[in-house]
Amino acid sequence: MNRTVYSHPDGPELAFDDHTLIATDDNGKSVSLPIGPLGLVELAAELNAIGNDAANLAEQAGAGIGIDCLNAVLAGATQGERLSAIQSAVLELQSMAHPERAAGGFAGAVVNVLEIGTANLPTFKWEEC
Repeated sequence: MNRTVYSHPDGPELAFDDHTLIATDDNGKSVSLPIGPLGLVELAAELNAIGNDAANLAEQAGAGIGIDCLNAVLAGATQGERLSAIQSAVLELQSMAHPERAAGGFAGAVVNVLEIGTANLPTFKWEEC
């Protein structure tokens, strides 16, 4: 019985069937690799190590900092509280072991919210000032 073990939103997938790992691209082309139960355990350990390296963990933490920052900005009663929340988030990102990856995770969490928010701001005209 073919069991899907990973499916990408764009279509590619990874499946397992009768000691065979099957990778299929978004055009339906596939490749089969023989692998037994012990090979699957070794593969899982390697994939886990790749996913949990320090840089990837920093990126995940950065996304969490971004979500926390957005929540704090939304909860802030004054402009000073909102700016303080942003400043705290930036300082926290800079203190991480992989600040560039943390910043990437942060950006991924906040960019869409900021784009939607700024797109809905009223049009500001300097000549009205």
